[in-house]
Amino acid sequence: MLAGAAALGLARPAIAQAQPLRIGMVTSLSGPFTALGESMRAGMQLLLAQSGQAIAGRRVEFLVEDDQARPEEGVRKARKLIGQDRVDLLCGVISSGVALALRDVVTEARMPTFLLGSANDLARKAASPFILRPTKTNWMLGDTAARWTYEKVSKSKVLTVGSDYAAGREYIGDFAEGYRRLGGGIGRQLWTPLGSADFGPLLTTIASERPEVVYGFFAGSDAVRFLRQWKEYRLAGRVPLVGTGAFFDQEDVLPAVGDAALGAVNTFHQSPTAPASAAFIEAYRATGKPLPGEFSTTGYVCGQVIKAALERSNGDLADWEKTRAGLFAAPVETAFGPMPFDPRNGQAILDIHVNEVKRGEDGRMVNTVLHTYRQVRDPGIPA
Repeated sequence: MLAGAAALGLARPAIAQAQPLRIGMVTSLSGPFTALGESMRAGMQLLLAQSGQAIAGRRVEFLVEDDQARPEEGVRKARKLIGQDRVDLLCGVISSGVALALRDVVTEARMPTFLLGSANDLARKAASPFILRPTKTNWMLGDTAARWTYEKVSKSKVLTVGSDYAAGREYIGDFAEGYRRLGGGIGRQLWTPLGSADFGPLLTTIASERPEVVYGFFAGSDAVRFLRQWKEYRLAGRVPLVGTGAFFDQEDVLPAVGDAALGAVNTFHQSPTAPASAAFIEAYRATGKPLPGEFSTTGYVCGQVIKAALERSNGDLADWEKTRAGLFAAPVETAFGPMPFDPRNGQAILDIHVNEVKRGEDGRMVNTVLHTYRQVRDPGIPA
């Protein structure tokens, strides 16, 4: 019987399924993105709990390391998970800078990696055959925001403001490029260091410029501080504010700023009012959590994609090319909606929602879908 099973190729999957699946996550559990990192971990933990702590017949061991939103720390923790902890796959990352820093580490180690940092280059010149991206690129949000702003808000006098690091530069740059391509005019572009405490000088400049609309990018605690001061300087409700979803994150920003963000618009692949997210939202809130935001949903979706990858390959990651091909063969049903992958670069193709921050029935602020750009695909590697 055993010899016959081996001859039929059945013994190896049985052995593989007997081995625990070790999933390593690198995320930010300290620093400016602490709340986002905790949300990402919680999303993955929910998916694993729903799966009975097993995927494709393999018991899951989930190991999490803190990158502190610092590229050098992210590299150190990824190398620990790969070399010391012997994980079968890596996932996670919030900071675009950390994500880019991990690219060569995981590629040289030939480590299957589900990367959630949204740096554009990871879908372009830094794409890797060992990296899948079950999230957006920064371009997907910046370009759709440019289209919406030009068509619906203003064709000129746009001022931009953002955190001066990799993600901020990309979001603002992609917005400005798309807006100019449509014929719009960009005014002053203002920058502030990541982790800024006082936005007063910046807000004074914005008030004096009297723009028709402000496009901005902040995330985590920076977003909370900026929006609170935006209201203190009486700009809330006077100057239209457009940005990325992280700027108005449902879980980690809006509950902390109250009506300071009321009426603001963001482009995002996540919304609590998007139909595809309904089942996840119900399950997440049943754990005692608030309405989920980007990174709780992204952590959960990452788990859904990992689960699909393992199930389509019978729990065996040994043939990574075959596993990738299995994911490319058909979309994965996720809390972001159906998710096909671009076989050129392993990048997810996503619906991008235009959300307006509105007052919900309970009086709390809710990102509410106004419009959806269907199946947005990053341009990828230039021909």
